Amino acid sequence: MRRFSKGIILLSFVLLAACSKPRQIAVNGAPLHEPSKTAILQEGSLFFRGLDGKHLDLSDTPNPYDNVVFVVTAGKHVIGAMNIQGGHIVMPEDLRCYKIEADLQPGMEYMIAEDKERHQAYVKRKDNGVRIATAKPFETQVAYSGGCNWK
Repeated sequence: MRRFSKGIILLSFVLLAACSKPRQIAVNGAPLHEPSKTAILQEGSLFFRGLDGKHLDLSDTPNPYDNVVFVVTAGKHVIGAMNIQGGHIVMPEDLRCYKIEADLQPGMEYMIAEDKERHQAYVKRKDNGVRIATAKPFETQVAYSGGCNWK
């Protein structure tokens, strides 16, 4: 019975998070409420870690289970991302680091994700699922090594 109660509580939190509007985080001074000048970037199966060579401060990076999106200025950018570690602890996957060059259109929403079989990162539009940019890893490290070398 106790396990069932915990399951119901967890499900309630997941449903509440799914129904809530995402919190917006401005990156590099992007104006939060000006969609004609900005684009929205959401994490999929990659963590967003930098923009145009500037590493995001971990204090600005939310808990991966938060419902957040990143607001960036529209235009050409280099998006720094790393794969989300997963799999079994005995046989973890490598940490892959990506720099994805993408031209983000104003008012559009995008998602960054990884094709794990091909070891390829991509940026896709959320409205139609079209991939607008792809990249191969610029660095691969052993699992849980601490992070990417963004310089």
